Amino acid sequence: MKKKLSLILLFILSVLLISEWIYPFAELTELSTASWIILFITLSLASFFTHLRYYWTIPLHIVMIYVVAGIYYAKDGIFSGQWFSSFFQITFSGFSDMVQFRPSDISMDFIVIVFLIALWLLSYITTYSILRKQRIMSVLILTVSYLAVINTFTDYNSSWAIVRTVLEGFLLLHLALTSRIATPNRLNGNSLKRNGIIYHAFILFLLAVFVFSSLMLPKKAPIWPDPVPVIRDALGINTTRTVGYSEDDTELGGAVKKDNATVFKARTDNGHYWRVESKRIYTGVGWANEKSTELQQFSSGDNFPIQLSEETVGEAKTAEISFEASSEYVPYPYGTQAINSAVDTFNANLTTEKITPTNTIKNYTIELKTPVYNIETMQKADFSTLPDSFVSKYTQTPSELPKRVATLANKITKDADSIYDKTKAIESYLSASGEFTYSTDDAKETPNGADYVDQFLFETKIGYCDNFSTSMVVMLRTLGIPTRWAKGYTPGEGEKDAKGDKATYTITNNNAHSWPEVFFPGTGWVPFEPTATFSNPENFQEPTTETANKSENPSESSSEAAKPDTTEKTPEQDTGSSSTGEAPQKKSTKTNTSTSSFNIPLWIWWVPVGLVTVLLTLAVICRRRIRSNLLLRSLNNKPSFSAAYNKILNLLASYKYKRQPSETLRQFANRIDSHLQIDILSKLTKIYEAEIYGQTTKERQITNQEAEYIEKLILILRKKNS
Repeated sequence: MKKKLSLILLFILSVLLISEWIYPFAELTELSTASWIILFITLSLASFFTHLRYYWTIPLHIVMIYVVAGIYYAKDGIFSGQWFSSFFQITFSGFSDMVQFRPSDISMDFIVIVFLIALWLLSYITTYSILRKQRIMSVLILTVSYLAVINTFTDYNSSWAIVRTVLEGFLLLHLALTSRIATPNRLNGNSLKRNGIIYHAFILFLLAVFVFSSLMLPKKAPIWPDPVPVIRDALGINTTRTVGYSEDDTELGGAVKKDNATVFKARTDNGHYWRVESKRIYTGVGWANEKSTELQQFSSGDNFPIQLSEETVGEAKTAEISFEASSEYVPYPYGTQAINSAVDTFNANLTTEKITPTNTIKNYTIELKTPVYNIETMQKADFSTLPDSFVSKYTQTPSELPKRVATLANKITKDADSIYDKTKAIESYLSASGEFTYSTDDAKETPNGADYVDQFLFETKIGYCDNFSTSMVVMLRTLGIPTRWAKGYTPGEGEKDAKGDKATYTITNNNAHSWPEVFFPGTGWVPFEPTATFSNPENFQEPTTETANKSENPSESSSEAAKPDTTEKTPEQDTGSSSTGEAPQKKSTKTNTSTSSFNIPLWIWWVPVGLVTVLLTLAVICRRRIRSNLLLRSLNNKPSFSAAYNKILNLLASYKYKRQPSETLRQFANRIDSHLQIDILSKLTKIYEAEIYGQTTKERQITNQEAEYIEKLILILRKKNS
């Protein structure tokens, strides 16, 4: 009864231990549930614990792999002919991609199949270690190492998984040790039987004390620096992104490293936002790339096709831009009137408002005027004049957006009298309330299934410009205020010229930035700055009793945005709304205004090939030593004499002492003894012949004396051939 109970406990703990492999895999591969794989390893372990023969376990596991993979990926059911053919096609293609070192072509369904095969092998190793060897340390170390690697190099938090694994492993070690002690001919077996309950209770008590102490006692900070960044950089798989402009914002979040590399220099009167583009569709994890775009070509010196402001004032000024290296895009400030450059032709993307030269560009001059941002005008703006299609387009939010985001926006703006006041209330809440912290190092990744804005507003409350700007855009949209997301660069560091009329601003990758733009009828698209520790470089006119200065040439500065109904692109763009939202785009490389690099270099795939080659080479070179060591180790398990004798003959053959077809065993033994100047093999041969030709049919175990003969023979062979 005690033996059966111990076996059941070992089985349950084994299932729990191997399950620790499944949870991170299921989360990282976004499987719907881990339950089916846990059922797979439960049945797998049960087959081994019940000592089913291989001709039952092999087909059983193949069927289980087919069924489990089908549950996850068979569209027409696991019993359909389509899944039957797909299963073998997936398996064949996957192994072909592995052999040809094409990891990017390997499909997720094949990865699941390989993982199930690995669990099959792990179940066998675990069962063999527990039942045959009464040891579990190798499996425990393997599991902890697996969780440590997952915790280090992925988003999965394995902290508690490692704690659970150590506890499960300790109990398995305890039961395995108990089983070894309780076996016949072990010392202290009788003592264990008399004090079994007390012994187990004391072990569990100690385990509880250790766990409680480790959780409650203070933890000391690590002494050595974290080696992981160095390893990631060496392997080319560094997942910490670097600050800088990037087109792809489909998946925001995560820490970024600073980069002081200069992007361009601007000689101008004062600092500006250097605008590159704007984005409209928020997906819950980032900003989607527009599926359709409208391009307008213009030449150097032509009127700038993108007018963000209804009014501009003052004389035209110039800004001289000089890139460190040739650029494929053109940053421009608010109030831009024209671009002059040796590059004659430019393309204006009217969807994203990004300007690109037909060829790369390095130097150009911008003509600009001061845009008018009159607070009184914005406070009195009549939003009812805006077309419904325009409002719907720029108030789009995902249907899955948590309701508490809108609740918070309403709470913050409940005392505001105008749209402008609501906008400033949310801007102030994000930038100056003290609720949020600006940090590029401590920003968190967005967990699977979570919303980027919701996580920042209610969970982490720490991040950089993307977190603040996207949050402001989404909160304003929940209030029905047309808003979009703009990105480019902050003014940078300025240094006055000798004459003092202009300054040269140096813009680096660290100045990559994003901010919200709100549309006010009569004013146009207005930039705001919600990011903590940042300030808005644009000038806002405080309310006065007089009308603000008008544009010198209103016809020239009429905003493209003032005619939103003329910029409709496709039905898909028209239907975005806070109720339906847009279909989230497929996730891709993570960027903020940053660049990502998670590319495994091709040479890394040659490492396992090289290791296997080296191991095979060493195995060939040391084959005699390996064979002799295996023979010596087998003697400890008291094999049958006839089996040991046949191994001796094989070992002699590896040393090139081969028996000739015409030789009897006794003649062969005499020849070898004569060559080695011993009589050991002749003695062993006589014993073997007596075994073979004797009356006894039952094989007997090797005796200590015979084992000593074999050990001496091995030592002489090694010495003779060293």
